[in-house]
Amino acid sequence: MEQLKWGILGCGSIANKFAEALQKVPDSVPYAAAARDKSRADAFATKWNFQNNYGSYSELVSDNEVDIIYIATPHSYHFAHTKLCLEAGKHVLCEKPFTINSAQLKQLIAIAKQNNRFLMEALWSKFLPGIIKVKQIVEEGLIGDPKMMYVDFGLNFPSDPKHRLNNPHLGGGSLLDLGIYPLFMSLHMFGKPMNMIAHSSLNNNKIDLNTSIITESKNGTISHLSSTMRAKTPVKATLTGTEGSIEFDSFWFTPVGFILNKNNKESRYEFPTIANGYEYEIIESAKCIAENKLESDTMPHSFSLMLMEQMDKIRKITGISYPVEIESVEIPYGWDEL
Repeated sequence: MEQLKWGILGCGSIANKFAEALQKVPDSVPYAAAARDKSRADAFATKWNFQNNYGSYSELVSDNEVDIIYIATPHSYHFAHTKLCLEAGKHVLCEKPFTINSAQLKQLIAIAKQNNRFLMEALWSKFLPGIIKVKQIVEEGLIGDPKMMYVDFGLNFPSDPKHRLNNPHLGGGSLLDLGIYPLFMSLHMFGKPMNMIAHSSLNNNKIDLNTSIITESKNGTISHLSSTMRAKTPVKATLTGTEGSIEFDSFWFTPVGFILNKNNKESRYEFPTIANGYEYEIIESAKCIAENKLESDTMPHSFSLMLMEQMDKIRKITGISYPVEIESVEIPYGWDEL
């Protein structure tokens, strides 16, 4: 592959994890970083050996040397920032959740196609070898017919109203940030559910502190999915079939191993990483661009759209609500700050 020059838009904690992985991927060049605070961009670029840095996002997308941009800003800005990059002719890897709602995502997919640019959601778990292997095991029938799956993700975040998960204008709440992972796992394993029920505990701002979801696949598999931002849960994923079961280690959505139990015999699977797990989505992006693909076969637009549409449905069922300005498809939130 030819060298791919990466830009990073937003220099927060997730951007640091991504930049760490970027160092380990051959022919992926840490080229330019941008933050609205120039000093923050300076420090980030120095830490991770980026060649250039900018104090605005418009400057980043105006750099003709940048091939692809990783969007690492809060949820509510993803629509505006991805639109900015695509319309400037850049390929885009956008951190999950892709957008606030499916209407925004549909517009971004259309813009990417109009501009002949690669676009992918950075839901890193979809690319992890362990999760790919589990799907293969299930499809090969090694646990028989899958019947029940339990997946949770809960962390105890501060109740400080300034924290991004407590801020409705930043797309706060557990569903879009944490609950997206258990929901992803259900869709990844069993596809769009035939039936779904959900319940959320909402705060005064109509964002969810806790959300529980039960889905039923077309084959009858029941998935129990939960997220909370007010308590640390085991963060486990287990899948049980008629002839065996699979149990992931804690923090199942990261590069961890799992145990296959079949005929009362346990087999352990381990998957060493090259860096920290984020490298797999970097490698996939580079591969797709080298092959002139506008979307990934592993993480196609259709999967991201299905995921976002299911979250739209859950929000409608549970009453999760966001300010009208971050839901807009007419005036992207943050467009005046670029």
